[in-house]
Amino acid sequence: MTDPSKYATLPERVLEQPAPREVEFFIPGIPVQQGSKSGFSRIGSTSVQMTDQNAKNLKPWRHTVATHADRGVTFDCPVSVELTFVMPKPKRPRWTTPATKPDIDKLERAMLDGLTDGGLIADDARVVRLLAVLEYAEVDNPVGVHVAVMAL
Repeated sequence: MTDPSKYATLPERVLEQPAPREVEFFIPGIPVQQGSKSGFSRIGSTSVQMTDQNAKNLKPWRHTVATHADRGVTFDCPVSVELTFVMPKPKRPRWTTPATKPDIDKLERAMLDGLTDGGLIADDARVVRLLAVLEYAEVDNPVGVHVAVMAL
């Protein structure tokens, strides 16, 4: 019979927990869209400098997303991403859901780039399924983004 005391200490790689197959979290704050890009070149230069039109607001938002996305795990496989954008409710909304600006596709772009910047997703090209929902904030549902990333 094998002596169990030989196996009292397992190698550290055996003790490591497997990477989670799903990560969910909430990012508080008003979501910012990633708008169009503008290009310009300096006189005498052959290169073009690209910049986001709303970089002043976008840069801090993407930093916030990246900070929340840093979960110590990186999905480098096909993933499904679910984003629920909870937007501030106007005093007199035209509809029961926020079918107004900012555009949902531009909000998605900022979020996916932020999730990549934070290391949660190796590359946003890994996203093969994407569900995005816009809704208004309520007392029990504050402004921000609910994020779920699942390995497929």
